[in-house]
Parts: sequence; structure tokens; C-alpha cells
Amino acid sequence: MKKQILKTGIPFILLIIGLLVIGSSCGSDDLPPPEDSCNEVSYKLDGNLVSFNENLVTAEIFNDAAIGKFYDIWTDENNGLYYHSTITENNETAPYASNWFTTSDVGNLIFLNSGSNVNVTFTIVQGANAVGENVQITFSGTYDDTSGVAHTIVDGKICTKIDVVH
Repeated sequence: MKKQILKTGIPFILLIIGLLVIGSSCGSDDLPPPEDSCNEVSYKLDGNLVSFNENLVTAEIFNDAAIGKFYDIWTDENNGLYYHSTITENNETAPYASNWFTTSDVGNLIFLNSGSNVNVTFTIVQGANAVGENVQITFSGTYDDTSGVAHTIVDGKICTKIDVVH
């Protein structure tokens, strides 16, 4: 009987210990962090994707004595995109406003300045405070162009790193 326990019991115990050692190494927290994927500047205008090369995007934070903190984010690619907003903290939302330099919480995409009936809402998903930090803004809504034609913006996303803080 002792021989039988030694023959089957010890290998079985060693097998269980080996599985525990191997299994515990699979759940290690020593994995590298996921790759940073904050590199998108795009939106859909009437169902058509408009996107910009993130390498050509400049993002700045201003700390202005008169109006407080605000973001200026732009690209000179193609027709470009210029975004300005005094909302800067996580989960803040604001409507579009053509008056950029106000203490009210507003957002602005410059191409909307020539539109009318602009009903676009901006949301700060991730705010930033320093160079190298990611800022992520979403936006969507409707507007009429100068000819009175209605347009819809969906899936608007600005996600980039801050280049300069003033």
C-alpha cells in the first residue's frame, strides 16, 4: 500500500505544484502598458470621414489672466482644423460659440463660424495640464452652411498630445 501511494501520490502532487507555479506566472502584472493610441483628429461630415494627420497637429494650453485656461488645437493640413475651447476638465461639456474670448464655457471649430443654426456640443473626455499629456475631446451636432444647407457632424474626435503650455 505504501508503495502504491509513493508511486501515484508523489507524481500527482508534483504535477499539481508544477501547474500552480506555471499558472501563477501567466497572470503577472509585469506586462508593459498598452501602446498609447491618442493620435486621432477626425469627424464625419454628412457621413463622409474628414481626418487629419496627427503628426501635423499642434496642441497648446493657454493660461490667460482674463479668461482662464483654454485649448487651441490646429492643423494646417488641407483645409485644416482649428479648435478653441475654454472647457478643459474631464467630463465638461459646452455648446458652440463664435465668441472665443469669453469666460463662459464654450467650444469652437473655426469652419463653423461661417455657418448658422450651429448646434454642436463639445465634451472633454480627458483633460491635460502639461506638455506630453493627452487631451481628448469629442464633438457632434448640426449646422447650416452659408447657403442654408443643413449638415450633420458625428463621431468628432480630437485626441492628441499637448505640445506647448503658455
